[in-house]
Amino acid sequence: MKLNWIDILLILFGLFVAYQVLRAIIGGTWKTESIIIALLIFNLGLTYRLGMKFEGHINWHKFRDKLYK
Repeated sequence: MKLNWIDILLILFGLFVAYQVLRAIIGGTWKTESIIIALLIFNLGLTYRLGMKFEGHINWHKFRDKLYK
């Protein structure tokens, strides 16, 4: 498996965010809002790289709504 520059960037960003979360637990660093935004951006990057489709999630909601009508 060959890593390209986007994979390496995501790995480094994920490690940095994990480090900041640990520092926040131990004694303070970023504000909570900044950590949450960083985690959301990391999640978005992973979702994009893994090729997950947002349409699948929307279709799940449509199917569920049809069941409970």
